[in-house]
Amino acid sequence: MSIARSPRIVAALTVLGLATSGLLTAPASATAAPGAAADLSVHGVPTVVATMTKKHIRLSVGNHMRAGRVMFKVVAGDHHGHELQLLRLHHGYTARQAQADFGKAFRGNVAAVNRVDDHITFLGGAPARPGQPGWFSVNLHANRLMVVDQNGPAATVLRVHGKPASRPTVPHDSRITALSYGFDLSSATIPAAGWTLVSNHSDQPHFVVMNRVKPGTTRKMVRDYFNSGSQKQPPWALRASTDTGVISPYRTQTFHYDLPAGRYLIMCFWPDDETGMPHAYMGMWHFVTLS
Repeated sequence: MSIARSPRIVAALTVLGLATSGLLTAPASATAAPGAAADLSVHGVPTVVATMTKKHIRLSVGNHMRAGRVMFKVVAGDHHGHELQLLRLHHGYTARQAQADFGKAFRGNVAAVNRVDDHITFLGGAPARPGQPGWFSVNLHANRLMVVDQNGPAATVLRVHGKPASRPTVPHDSRITALSYGFDLSSATIPAAGWTLVSNHSDQPHFVVMNRVKPGTTRKMVRDYFNSGSQKQPPWALRASTDTGVISPYRTQTFHYDLPAGRYLIMCFWPDDETGMPHAYMGMWHFVTLS
């Protein structure tokens, strides 16, 4: 991943180009996940397998499920990387409007940022690479949701119905809380692999990028990079990284990651609702050690 161009910044420009694609209403048939991978499911929590390709998203439950806590296993069904995002468009706000606003918002248009923030509820997500499925868990209420690929035009609908079923929570090893222009972590050192509870305790959407950095990287080096406004890859960044889906204010998701041990920078690149700048360039970053 490039810190200078987080996949969310680039891919979000086209994530909602769905209004005339037919994918919003086309049924998705159940498809088994290819290959063998670790089973991270939790007893009592249903697992939805989302198999993603450049053209389709297939959900193992079809397009309907009961409300309550659910686990998503995100699988790359081809040779490409994918980014699942779960969201809800508010009544009267269309996918076509959202597409136009995303394009403007990620170019710093503050009015468009506010329309996106106000008219879309972001519920989380996870990336998937070939042979490396992503996992996340959220609590869903009855509504019509969209499942989209932030790396391409594929999308489908998930209709959640009924009262939330009583289901267990997903145990987590750490906690990452997004604040207004900052993060609060359960500890300065967290496991290199495991479940983390990601919460948004602010008034804007956020997501979490975890990017490994070279030993000896200082706060001044990071601050100088962001203050420069550079779009080049910083010299202190390494390749290992992952990122969560976007979550709206006062939402949570439990997210699974598996990364090499080392020092990491946690960042958010969502555009600010007052300046239009990515939050990381306004100081929303934090060091953490994975061991």
